[in-house]
Amino acid sequence: MLSWILLILSIIVSAILILIVQWISEDPSTPEQPSTFKENQMIVKFKNGVTKDVIDQIHNTNQCTMLEQNNELGFQLLESKYTTSKMMKLYSALDEVEYVEPNYTVEAFLTPNDAFYVYQYGPQKIGAPPAWDVTTSNSTIRIAIVDTGVQTNHPDLVNKLLPGYNFVNGNSNVTDVNGHGTHVAGIAAASTNNNPGIAGIAPSARILPVKALADNGSGISTNIANGIIYAANQGAQVINLSLGTTQDSLTIRNAIDYAVSRGSVVVAAAGNNGANLLTYPAVYQNVLSVASTDENDQRSSFSNYGTWVDVAAPGSNILSTYPNSYYSYLSGTSMACPHVAGLAALLAAQGRSNVQIRNIIQTTSDPVPGTGTFWVYGRINANRAVRQP
Repeated sequence: MLSWILLILSIIVSAILILIVQWISEDPSTPEQPSTFKENQMIVKFKNGVTKDVIDQIHNTNQCTMLEQNNELGFQLLESKYTTSKMMKLYSALDEVEYVEPNYTVEAFLTPNDAFYVYQYGPQKIGAPPAWDVTTSNSTIRIAIVDTGVQTNHPDLVNKLLPGYNFVNGNSNVTDVNGHGTHVAGIAAASTNNNPGIAGIAPSARILPVKALADNGSGISTNIANGIIYAANQGAQVINLSLGTTQDSLTIRNAIDYAVSRGSVVVAAAGNNGANLLTYPAVYQNVLSVASTDENDQRSSFSNYGTWVDVAAPGSNILSTYPNSYYSYLSGTSMACPHVAGLAALLAAQGRSNVQIRNIIQTTSDPVPGTGTFWVYGRINANRAVRQP
């Protein structure tokens, strides 16, 4: 009799445990994995010809609020009490919708390093000093730094900066608290021959600061896309994206295509996973993607690589501008990227088109170890590039 009672109790307990496990697995408050997007938000683009009245009715029916709309590309950012997954399921089933996707999170590609050196090897390694005998760029050339902002009164940057915009807070305050954007800006175009500080690759070009990453170095797809579109509309010949994600965002890709169609060269960092890991936006066809090398022309251990990467540039232990008017050594494909952006600005000052600039940078690169495996074309060579007919 006792054995039967124990058996029945065992069955009851097992059933209760199964129900608990099922309830936990179905509970939306228990995430299956770390989120790579902004929860309760979604990007949607309706097909051409769908009227505003119809769109408003769809939003009302599905209890979604439009937070913003991008007129150039036509996408909307929605927010709801529903999860992103449920929002996407509701909207993707509609005939009026062209595409939906999460509002992905994007990170700055930076690997801090406390090693200090007494010299700046990046410009010398890519042949910038002899290239400056041909051109230092000019003040009509704009390099957009889509990043965490820039220290606007840094002595090596203050005379280079144009008025920019902050897409994180929706205002014109582009102050950099993080340091990433200020460091990137200095590599690309810090003042040169001004006694203190460092030399930028394109010392006569102007810097357009676009704050699209928050002070913690992370951001969302819509802010990145809006920043790219803003830069293109402001006439930036070069757009630097020292940031990325492992998520493929059609919104960011469309923004890049828009910028390229308006004549911009878009340069993006390959990422810091130390692996052959497809990283966006660097992998997109209209982007010039950049891996990192060290002072010995070896691939930096942290740098992503693969035949989807176009070129390489110095990214290990790079000295550049930093907030509070300091200078600091940092490492990352984020640091390699503005070397290429600076070179693009040198070529833009020679009247080259964005298609010509990309082709010249690729074909004049030095075939350092890893070329053909870690990247397609090699480590950039500024001197050879600016002397191309």
